[in-house]
Amino acid sequence: MMKPEVVLLDKARKPGGRVSTKVSQVSGARFDIGATMFCDQMEVNWMGKVSSYNLFEIWKTCGVKIDTKPIYDLHHHYPTLGMESIVGSMLVDKTYKQSMTLKSLSQTNENEWSLNFHSHLENQSTEMVTNKVFLTLPIPQIVSIFESSDIEPKLDRWIKFLQPYNEYRKTLVSFLSWKDWKPNFESFGLKPEEPIPVSTILDRGEDWEYQSWESIKYPMDLTKGDGSSLLVQFSSLFSETHFDPWMDAEKKPNSFYQEMLIQGVNEKWSAPPPDEIWNHRWKFAQTQMPLLGREGALQLDKEEFAEWKSLCQETGITILGDWLFGSKLERIVGGVYFLAHNDLL
Repeated sequence: MMKPEVVLLDKARKPGGRVSTKVSQVSGARFDIGATMFCDQMEVNWMGKVSSYNLFEIWKTCGVKIDTKPIYDLHHHYPTLGMESIVGSMLVDKTYKQSMTLKSLSQTNENEWSLNFHSHLENQSTEMVTNKVFLTLPIPQIVSIFESSDIEPKLDRWIKFLQPYNEYRKTLVSFLSWKDWKPNFESFGLKPEEPIPVSTILDRGEDWEYQSWESIKYPMDLTKGDGSSLLVQFSSLFSETHFDPWMDAEKKPNSFYQEMLIQGVNEKWSAPPPDEIWNHRWKFAQTQMPLLGREGALQLDKEEFAEWKSLCQETGITILGDWLFGSKLERIVGGVYFLAHNDLL
């Protein structure tokens, strides 16, 4: 979906960011640790008119091919190769480099920016010069880069503008897998065998806030259908309280959290101790106050959006991401498409 002249430089070792898919060490099956599905519908409110968009139509227009299956209801889907594959499909035939950390930027003249990166693969610094910069990092990281750069009035304008959107919620994640056990899904209201399966439970505000049985989505071939796997995303309060000691360097829980997780799945699902526990933590899981709204149509008639657009044009820096559109994938994909299609980028 990027224009041919755009070059993507990514801090991570592979594309995806918070749309991330891993592989179980027990079963070899995939599981998603960020978004576990997406909705194919989104709306934009601009110039007093609400327009509806379909993600599959957007991808078709842009030549992006993604094999998906329905889940939860008619409008929700997941890719058969994992949520991370959405990003890979959108980057086909595009120019991008991984393991590149932006350290600072400075203006070489009125219309050019010099960007200083550290390449982790080559273990050296590299510089790029461009007349247009797009940044999609979490706002705290962007502000830190701006503050580490030479004093520039344009960067100061951005820092002040971004201040209300600088708060993010943390989210702790656990993945639990069993070789020879699975729950009686139907007794818990889940529907694994339906043409459109239901695999998730959402209990807002509870410690175990969101639970997704990933084995319903991705077959566990190595267990011959006898195993199962569960992804848990914990509440904001729980995540904030337990964030730092949540895991070791190998993503394993300490004895306290291991016992807590074993007891939790036993109480909730009558499960035996899992054969695998893998923990993760998202420091910047999602912004608290997206500029264009958290739910419903993207609100492009807001004064703040007009100010954002002016800043992009006047500074040569465009800052995108969930702080602008909200955390849901359909809002980000549809929002970027709308802005590009209407020459707002």
